[in-house]
Amino acid sequence: MIRAYTLTEGKIFQHKNPAFDEWETLPNVIWIDLQSPSQEEKEFIERLYKIEFFTSQEVQEIESSSRFLETDTTIEINLGFLQNGSQELSIQNVTFILVGNVLITYRQGDLKTFAETVRRLKAGGSLEKKEHGLGVFLTLLEARIDSDADLIEGINRRLNQFSKELIARKALNEDLLLGIAQQQENVMLLHQTITEKQRVVASLLRIDEFTPLQQERLKIIIKDVASLLQHSQFSSERLEYMQNTFLGLVNIEQNTVIKIFTVVTVVFMPPTLIASIYGMNFQHMPELQWVGGYPSAIGLMLLSSLAFLWYFKRKKWL
Repeated sequence: MIRAYTLTEGKIFQHKNPAFDEWETLPNVIWIDLQSPSQEEKEFIERLYKIEFFTSQEVQEIESSSRFLETDTTIEINLGFLQNGSQELSIQNVTFILVGNVLITYRQGDLKTFAETVRRLKAGGSLEKKEHGLGVFLTLLEARIDSDADLIEGINRRLNQFSKELIARKALNEDLLLGIAQQQENVMLLHQTITEKQRVVASLLRIDEFTPLQQERLKIIIKDVASLLQHSQFSSERLEYMQNTFLGLVNIEQNTVIKIFTVVTVVFMPPTLIASIYGMNFQHMPELQWVGGYPSAIGLMLLSSLAFLWYFKRKKWL
């Protein structure tokens, strides 16, 4: 699918899947969005604007050249945008190519950030008279940063819930530990994508051709990105602390159980020893003919057990 966005008298108009022979008549195209395009559509845009999209292998690479590439005619950027699932986040790579005043985006799936960007552009006030493609890209970045901030807020709400469960010690189970581990994975993905944005915006700031207003927007964006990085780092540290707290509480519970078993074992050791002695099959044992031998042995067993219980209680081990 190809969506072409044109600017006429300060208003944005969307053209969905225009025919190939209609492109020459489209007025003032500022943004071309390719969402899961066919091979024919992809090759048409490449021929029309004399560009070449990142290959699937280049998209997965983390080198700077695979994330930001400036040539004489284009600025090529590859960023990872997060998708919010039921419990976990996933990364969808998006390619941005600035050709003159036109922004070309290439993605494989649907992203709410793009719909939000269209809404903001139609609301007005986001584009300048020149360099419209860059204005669209900056609006996309701003919408994505707001979305990342919402993701961090959602993660923090889950962390607050986990924290309450830990304090109440009502859910020291596998599900809670797996939930903490899943949020750690989400925070790492979030930190990774935010770092990519920081590197890209820092590279854009070095380009002198941008207008002062565009430079100012880039500076605001990089400040927002730095703020998100601080929040993601704090969330990561908090998750690590919660995981350590969880493991510490589990160890306390295990130690309590082991202590109980130890006390029970020690308490029953003297009675067991006494019973073992008088259970021997020797012919000559003085107490065998003693009338009070049995009640005395039982009493000795109880006395030895109570003595150990009293000792443990005095030591506050029970």
